[in-house]
Amino acid sequence: MDGPHRLGEPVAMRGMVRGRILDVFLAVALLPGIVGTAVAQERRALRVIAPELIAPPPVDPATLDRADPRAPLSPLAGPAPEPMAKVRDTRYFRPVAIAAGMFESEGKTVTIAGIRVIAPDRTCDAAAGGVWPCGTQARTAFRYWLRGRAVECDPGGDGEEAGIGKPMACSLAGYDIGKWLTENGWALAEPGGPYEEQTEAARQARKGIFGGGPTGS
Repeated sequence: MDGPHRLGEPVAMRGMVRGRILDVFLAVALLPGIVGTAVAQERRALRVIAPELIAPPPVDPATLDRADPRAPLSPLAGPAPEPMAKVRDTRYFRPVAIAAGMFESEGKTVTIAGIRVIAPDRTCDAAAGGVWPCGTQARTAFRYWLRGRAVECDPGGDGEEAGIGKPMACSLAGYDIGKWLTENGWALAEPGGPYEEQTEAARQARKGIFGGGPTGS
């Protein structure tokens, strides 16, 4: 009985040794995965430590006060400026004289303030006798002086627009149109107006309609 048992012992021992070697190899092969799993679990554990310190505390909106906005760091960052009120245009382009003291521009008729307009069909006594078309001559003189240049007019404090019969003070290249007309005798001053002296000076100098006709002007 002893012989067979002794012969089988080396075989059994070799099997045990092989099993242990296999266990060692398996442990070595599985070691990186085990270590990686442990590290990952540790990292995940670090992310959830003390959640009450990370989450914002509950706040009652009724206890909050709205702060005033700070001033912009640059004017470019400020709010857009309020649109300016549209300034009514009082400049008249390409004026055409229709009478001495009255012109048309872009469909509007403007009358110069402070004067009495000389109508184109008016006639005046000629120095040599008879009459002469002083109204037509006055309109022609006014038209040549304008030469289609832009005219600036002041509609007055009430902002009333031209074209509805309200006379306006106007200027051409900075010169008072009413003054030019009266001092050259191509219009009469309105009684009590600002150009009475100019009209009287033109009468004394026999200018314009006071000249007695083309031969005497």
